[in-house]
Amino acid sequence: MKCCQKIRKLFNKKSGMVFVAVAVSFFMLYYYRSNPNALKVGTQAPDVAFETMDGQKFSLSEYKMPVMLVFFNTQTFLSSGIYTELYLRNVPYLKGIDKANRAKLIIVTDGEQKKDIIREKLSDSRYKVLENYIYLSNIKQAVKDYGLSIWPHFFLIDTNKQILYEAKVPSPGIVDDILDRSQ
Repeated sequence: MKCCQKIRKLFNKKSGMVFVAVAVSFFMLYYYRSNPNALKVGTQAPDVAFETMDGQKFSLSEYKMPVMLVFFNTQTFLSSGIYTELYLRNVPYLKGIDKANRAKLIIVTDGEQKKDIIREKLSDSRYKVLENYIYLSNIKQAVKDYGLSIWPHFFLIDTNKQILYEAKVPSPGIVDDILDRSQ
């Protein structure tokens, strides 16, 4: 009898509303962080204009090889930093793919797209590994075109500008397998 009363108290109307509010909040957080509107595999990748740190301009459509496009976040808060660390561990592998001419690695960062600000970020020893792979772009438009709600995100795009793979954090093994199959 006492057990039933305790259970009833636990699940009274006020407690039930709190449980529902917490559940909805966690679902919304998960949904937001999973980039539900990100372009899906098989979708045509929108063209994006880039600029190198020395002022040369080019666009995604100019590449006649697969492209690994990374939207990389440096402005981290709480658990977002976990994704940054995972990317920093994977970047040497992605750079190896680029150096082997299997796919071009293009990294764009969040924040202001000014050369001096990007250089300042690259002066941080954690981000040194990104040097020579960071490009400037119209981030607001690119994020909108690619359907991103939160950073980071990865897209592998083939020579026909179709998205072959997209993920919050890329798996180097999957990227390798897809590139092997597409050649």
